[in-house]
Amino acid sequence: MRVGMFANSYLPVVNGVVRSIMLYRQGLLNDCHFVGVFAPDARDYEDEQPFIFRYPAIPLPSQLKLSFPVVAAPHITWMLPRLKLDIIHAHHPVIVGAEAARFSEELDIPLVFTFHTMYHEYTHYFLKMDNELVKQIVRKAVRDFANRADHIIAPSPAVVELMPSYGIQKPVDILPTPVDIDKFKPRPNPLLSVPNRIRLIYVGRVAKEKNLDFLLRTFAVVAAKDERLELRLVGGGPSLEDLKKLAKKLQIDNRVIFTGMVPFEQVVDELNLADLFIFSSTSETQGLVVLEAMAAGLPLVMVESRALLYFVNPNKDCVVTPQKEADMAAAILSLINDPERLRAMGRAARKNAEKYSIPTLTSRLLDVYQAAADAHYRIE
Repeated sequence: MRVGMFANSYLPVVNGVVRSIMLYRQGLLNDCHFVGVFAPDARDYEDEQPFIFRYPAIPLPSQLKLSFPVVAAPHITWMLPRLKLDIIHAHHPVIVGAEAARFSEELDIPLVFTFHTMYHEYTHYFLKMDNELVKQIVRKAVRDFANRADHIIAPSPAVVELMPSYGIQKPVDILPTPVDIDKFKPRPNPLLSVPNRIRLIYVGRVAKEKNLDFLLRTFAVVAAKDERLELRLVGGGPSLEDLKKLAKKLQIDNRVIFTGMVPFEQVVDELNLADLFIFSSTSETQGLVVLEAMAAGLPLVMVESRALLYFVNPNKDCVVTPQKEADMAAAILSLINDPERLRAMGRAARKNAEKYSIPTLTSRLLDVYQAAADAHYRIE
């Protein structure tokens, strides 16, 4: 099968959408399919992989690590028909995504759209406006795009439940981002990786929607009760400096390590050396980092989240708590004081994560592509 993936960001940017594209592309290439990626040009970056097709782009402020694509690209318009694509797969509903829909219609190629995120919840980042009118405009734009697709992919049931509020009426399959299982090496004894120190870890964007001020307040409670504990916050984002100030105010700054943005290889190392993964976000559509933590054999303590409950088995590989600092703190302390339970949860987490391996989910993606082609060409 010959696939074109269209997105508003790609390497060197690393985020959930980019990770999804990379991992599925890896799985498809391993199965001898062709995958071309269509994405904005990147400042001072040269692609090492073949068949990455770049749109001209306007660099945005360096702290955003993004560029704004200019979709007037004659070289792509000339070349794309010659690639003889079987499927066009859009990962965003606007700009480059709109180009994907245009090519789908002009060249009569089935269109698949992955509904990666709750777009209406992120208007404050890009439009600097956060009111219901703006949210409704965003919902309409996403709805109009999604209803042009032949098939939709949702990363979790939480996204499927959201679709009626957008007015989307297209076939949908739940298909999360896969995990590169082989990169994670669970330790036989995941407690006390460093003598007299228990390492709690969070991985992800350091931003308002991740609820990290709650996580720091919770850690302040457990740190006061067990001097072995340290917390590593792995990732960058707009809330980093504010959270450093909060850690100092809570008098835990000597027990909290902010790594900032790190390459994926270092994320793997961080997870492989941690003892317990803690997560407080309630805005996830799937939480790839949660699956990666499970692949590393880490038990989880997390705030209840509709999307994440689809991927975990409470009381087997994780402990799920209400969004109350005392409850989450009690769960953390209970686990670290019961090493056998913690280890059993870690083993269960790894076994659960193996269901989301690249080969397994790539096979399901190919089924979605076939369903999209059947719908597009009206094959009964």
